[in-house]
Amino acid sequence: MIKMRKNLWMLTAFGVCVAMTMLTGCSIDDNEVVPSVEPNEPKEYIIEVGYAMKMPENKFLKVPATTDCDQDIVNALKAIDKVTDVKAFKLNSRYDFYNEQYVTKTAYYFNYKQDIDHNDPSKGWFKQQCVLTVAGKDRPTVLHTQGYSLKGTNNKLQDMGEPTLVYALEANCLQVEYRYFGWSLPEGYTNKWNYLSAKQHSDDLHAIVTAIKQSGVIDKSSKWLATGVSKNGMTTAHYAYYYPNEMDAYVPFCAPFLLSLWDIRPYTHILSKEAFDEDTEKLEKVKAAFVKFFSDKKLQLECANVYKQKYPKYRYLDDENIIMSLKKCMIANHYPKMMYVAFNRWEAMIPKAGDSAEKYYDFIMANEKTKYPGETSEQFYRREELANDLQEDSLFWSDPHALIRAIIIKRPNPYYVQACKELGSYGNDLSWVEHLLTPEEKTSFYRPMIPEGYGVTYDNGEYVKEFLEGMKQSTCHMMFVYGMQDPWTGGQIPDDMLGVNSRKLFIRNGTHNDYIDMWNQSEKAELFKWLDNLGFDMGK
Repeated sequence: MIKMRKNLWMLTAFGVCVAMTMLTGCSIDDNEVVPSVEPNEPKEYIIEVGYAMKMPENKFLKVPATTDCDQDIVNALKAIDKVTDVKAFKLNSRYDFYNEQYVTKTAYYFNYKQDIDHNDPSKGWFKQQCVLTVAGKDRPTVLHTQGYSLKGTNNKLQDMGEPTLVYALEANCLQVEYRYFGWSLPEGYTNKWNYLSAKQHSDDLHAIVTAIKQSGVIDKSSKWLATGVSKNGMTTAHYAYYYPNEMDAYVPFCAPFLLSLWDIRPYTHILSKEAFDEDTEKLEKVKAAFVKFFSDKKLQLECANVYKQKYPKYRYLDDENIIMSLKKCMIANHYPKMMYVAFNRWEAMIPKAGDSAEKYYDFIMANEKTKYPGETSEQFYRREELANDLQEDSLFWSDPHALIRAIIIKRPNPYYVQACKELGSYGNDLSWVEHLLTPEEKTSFYRPMIPEGYGVTYDNGEYVKEFLEGMKQSTCHMMFVYGMQDPWTGGQIPDDMLGVNSRKLFIRNGTHNDYIDMWNQSEKAELFKWLDNLGFDMGK
């Protein structure tokens, strides 16, 4: 679990605890739960970074170079007019779950001198970070449409992962950092967001892809595919909207399209039988555990006592304070459990009437950072790494896997800013326990995002509506993939907004990932047949 600090009214679209104001999860490093302060007003986070502040060091530029590389690729990249800082380096060995083997790759880091404003190139340029791996000039290329910064575990570029389709296609992979994230900063270290938009970043991708295609690094006849998970998948779809013919195929995984700043459809989905493979008995077991805890004062006090036993130095806390926090944790941690962890991993943890307070407490606190029974170390690391990659740049985290540059330079998470500008956000659907909440709890549990806190204005869903209408008219070849257990499937693209060449694929029991190796044979066959028809050789 993750320590949470202040300003806990904000919601992250990727499973961070929602609206917790007193208690946090526990760090996987020290297992300590630390009470936090009440949320500060959003205006405190409109902070301009002053000239006297020491800027953080870009450790990515210090990744050791290697001479064990293809010099022709290095030379071809250096020959691109707007490319700088080319360096070959070794990715650390990682397990390829698709082919069930360990692999080590040579990667090529470079910066691209990108227009700050594609509508007015006279405003200058900034450096945008990119990483390329090359399986072969004649192999297809996967464009990993990042929605965040480029990083590996502990911000080590050597630990960067790649989409599963890279391994399934034995493909090259181009990864591009999303503007305003990491070190790709159009307006430097300020909290100005004038050019943060899906359109501007789609133009970024277009410029880089065009340059790579023309460079000779990859054969011009090779196939290209864009893909990503979650916000990365949203980036895939936005790119397809603006550049429908630039890729031969677009495959966004788990991409939600939110209609407001408090879209409850994702949360409503995990209260539905569809999220439990049509098994209403499983759904009722979960609901019953929530209702029991929220309605049983004796059980609440017993769980508060469990907390005090685990953390004696916080015995001074008032029981009501702890109970309120445990309720919030129970709600907050359910979302990432459904999002990242297959139900059969944690079904046995679900408490029932008569079970001990310890069992309720363990269920309340379990989330995507918990190692579940039966998981191998490789499986746990894979899931934890994905969660870290899709939850980064939070002001809240002190976990070393998510030690983020945004904390150091005192900038808010660009994800929140873009959500408040044009992408929207999600909210809780607490209808199953609402009748058990006090007025104070209702107020505390319902805290929408506030655009004014970032100095931006929400467009009231206009961009998302425009995008959905555009998809309806688009001729791009797109397959939207959704996991049925994943909350974000509640924000799926509507059927009537699919273009003539677009389709959806639902993964039974699927969670928030692109783990094709875990699909059943019919699910794999549907994706691979579609790709084969588009010219990708899926013979294997």
